[in-house]
Amino acid sequence: MKRRFLVAVPFFWCVLAIPSICDAGQGSANVVRPRVDLTQMTRATTVVPLALVTPAMAQNIGPGSHLLIDIPGAGTFGCTANFVWTSGGTRYLGAAGHCFLPEGMTATHGPGADYNASGVQVSVCVSNCSFGGESGFVLTGNLVSLGAVAYARQTAADGDVGNDFGVVAIPASLASRIRTSMPVFGGPTTIASVTQGQPLCHYGNGVVVGETFLTMARIGVGTGSTPNSWMGDLIAAPGDSGSAVVTCGVSGTEVHGQGAAGVLTHLAVVVGTEHGVVFGTTTSRAIAMGREAGLSLTVVFP
Repeated sequence: MKRRFLVAVPFFWCVLAIPSICDAGQGSANVVRPRVDLTQMTRATTVVPLALVTPAMAQNIGPGSHLLIDIPGAGTFGCTANFVWTSGGTRYLGAAGHCFLPEGMTATHGPGADYNASGVQVSVCVSNCSFGGESGFVLTGNLVSLGAVAYARQTAADGDVGNDFGVVAIPASLASRIRTSMPVFGGPTTIASVTQGQPLCHYGNGVVVGETFLTMARIGVGTGSTPNSWMGDLIAAPGDSGSAVVTCGVSGTEVHGQGAAGVLTHLAVVVGTEHGVVFGTTTSRAIAMGREAGLSLTVVFP
């Protein structure tokens, strides 16, 4: 059975009243968190001992990596990693906060903290990754286990877009094998904001059973931002949650990643069109959120 994951929101929300849908605590965004539930998948993965991971394989630990998250009592979920972060000598891999939290929970740290993520197990696919299928979700590839979830907060059910971010520790034994650049696009080299008309790039693992995008690397356009959240017109689907969104520049036929703009966390579709509207947490807001767990996060640039 084919399922449609995108939901409709009024067109004027996205064009005429960006702050009401994007700004935390204002309005209610009728949007979907694009984390894909993999609990019923056929799992054909292999966990590779760290000693056997080659540098080439470990370069896949970075923006765009496919994450599998086992949440006790909730199931297994698939998300996409955003940037590599550092704080206090430890490196972290980012995603959306809701990738690491069960539904109904708020955060691991800070105001309203109500969840202990010590039992959450996070793996990253480092090579031979493939997923999808006509009859069900089959995932193959070589996985390595990441460390503890150091922080996670997810957008509340009332739609406070811009409060959705989390990080998981990268084992020190893999530090020399981290890839900090965006796949295909390269970069980012700085932190940037999403502005109206600004080209945006992201690389995600979004998938619908029986359908997969022709490419994981996708280009869209920004429609605006607030200090906490951003919004743009990008192709996205469940599995893209957490992916890095960067501003990009076009030179001839080449597209280059430039600024770390934020984290993709929610998606919708404008009534009467087939254009995807996506939302997320800004990079500056993610940094501020990390302080709730005592982290002084900075993006690690290539």
